[in-house]
Amino acid sequence: MPRLAEETIQRVAEANDIVEVVGSYFPLKRAGTSWVALCPFHREKSPSFHVNPQRQSYHCFGCGAGGSVFRFVMEYEHLDFVSAVRRLAQRAGIPVIEEAGSADDDRRHDLRKRLLALHVEAAAWFHHNLLKTPAAQTARDYLKSRGVTMEVAKSWQLGFAPDSWEALLDFLRGKSFSLEEIAQSGLSTAKDDDRNAKPYARFRDRVMFPIRNDYGEVIAFSGRVLDLDGDAGSPSPRKARTAKYVNSPETALFTKGRVLYGLDKSKRALITAKVAIVCEGQLDLISAFEAGVQNVIAPQGTAFTADQARVLQRFVETVVLCFDSDRAGQEAVTRSLPALLENGLEVRVARLPEGEDPDSLIRGQGAAAFEEVVGSAKNFFDHALEILAAKGNLGDPAGKSAAARRLGPYVALIKDRVLREATANKICARLGIAAAAFAPLLKPAARQNPAGAPEEAPPTQPLVLAEGIRQLCRLALLHPETKVWLAEQTSPQPAELGEGGALLAGILRSGLALHEAASRTVFVSSLEPREEITVNTLDLDRTQENALQIAQNLWFGLAATALRNEQDAAAAQLRQAGLSPDEQKRLQSQVTEASKRILDLQSRLNEV
Repeated sequence: MPRLAEETIQRVAEANDIVEVVGSYFPLKRAGTSWVALCPFHREKSPSFHVNPQRQSYHCFGCGAGGSVFRFVMEYEHLDFVSAVRRLAQRAGIPVIEEAGSADDDRRHDLRKRLLALHVEAAAWFHHNLLKTPAAQTARDYLKSRGVTMEVAKSWQLGFAPDSWEALLDFLRGKSFSLEEIAQSGLSTAKDDDRNAKPYARFRDRVMFPIRNDYGEVIAFSGRVLDLDGDAGSPSPRKARTAKYVNSPETALFTKGRVLYGLDKSKRALITAKVAIVCEGQLDLISAFEAGVQNVIAPQGTAFTADQARVLQRFVETVVLCFDSDRAGQEAVTRSLPALLENGLEVRVARLPEGEDPDSLIRGQGAAAFEEVVGSAKNFFDHALEILAAKGNLGDPAGKSAAARRLGPYVALIKDRVLREATANKICARLGIAAAAFAPLLKPAARQNPAGAPEEAPPTQPLVLAEGIRQLCRLALLHPETKVWLAEQTSPQPAELGEGGALLAGILRSGLALHEAASRTVFVSSLEPREEITVNTLDLDRTQENALQIAQNLWFGLAATALRNEQDAAAAQLRQAGLSPDEQKRLQSQVTEASKRILDLQSRLNEV
């Protein structure tokens, strides 16, 4: 990927106040000169997550997480550095300037830009067809029958793909996109067994739903076939041979298992509610969202993937699965469980009335009826036990045993040990079995967590710094003249001065004005997480009087100590028996050289 220009990173850092950025994800409360909240990176009951506006940094005193505004977005959104900068640049309306990367990186980057532009044109074309063309009257009638007004269609940029093999391709070629680019977008296809086959449009005679990433960029499409006989009746013979929904294939822009439909519109409501209502389809989601229930998302396909669960975990603590009440919908519930539970999400199951989906329930009985169903959703394990009991499967020992074997592996996926034990105890009490009999069914949790690895990743800890190194790092970050003087000292090297010397060396090498908060943000974003957290623990709120003099005394003291240690080590080796004359000569030279350098240091100290 092309490198971001340093001046771009600097501008983005200056334009994104960390309090405003963090506060856009979850509420912060003022506490003196800083702001506090419950930490989003570990479970806690009292706030230990602090955001410091003067330093433009955050730090959690509970788990040790900390860093700059870039680090926060990287950790919270699970993004790499470049993507985090892009996200913040978009937020601030700053154009991203890039430096040239490798030829392959440039090709991939250019392809992505072309495909995004192509999707913009395709979405606009589909949308125009829906709103304006006579051929789309059936599509407009269908949407009207589903309660989708043209205003709603405009809000979601719904579209219509005409029943044509080449109309879309001709339009895109007229916009200067090549056939190869159209194929790479997934909007065209060809017969697999014919290398010379003419490409044709993948989507024909369908209502089109643009699929967007959480930036709001169109990256794919989903097309629903038009059932000419209505949803309640039998489809026509031609439609019976056609898949109800066709989605874009995976491309350079689109990976099905990583995208959640509607997230670009619903993420603010998700953060506020801390609950995600998961619908099966696009129309279910649109219907709920437009009715005022906006903390909704839909997976691409029915069951959740691990990547989708990780995305959702950034925004919510609880997931309410609102799938159809038929067998396929209930199977989707159990297929979704592993990914959701493994990512620490509580899973609840909403029971829709027989034959209803969210869209039909809202259209028939209103949003309040849907909210009531969601509000009465039960924890998955309670839901599963009630279903089994209603079927009469818990009335004998064999049924109880089967239920325990079915539920045990899911309980094993719960990451929180206390919650896992409480859930297991509840199931045992409901089934009337001993905890000791249920315990062996929890072994899959150990198999998924081999070699005694901890259940949760240990918190990142700061580096251990020698106290003198810690003070030099602090002074170099706060006082430009101190940083300049320290950078001029060539012997010994910072790494030789003690623990943390490598971090000091990195500070001294930086050409940025590190006494400025925005420049410091740019600098720490280039560090490893442990180094960034370490910088975050330094007292950078107060400047130091006589900083240069203090730094000089510290440096001379550390340098002298390092040289004495070198001298002592060489002298100790000299006392060993069996050394060759050459080895003795080399070690004696080290002792002498160290002595000279110590005298030189003392002389220089007297001069400052």
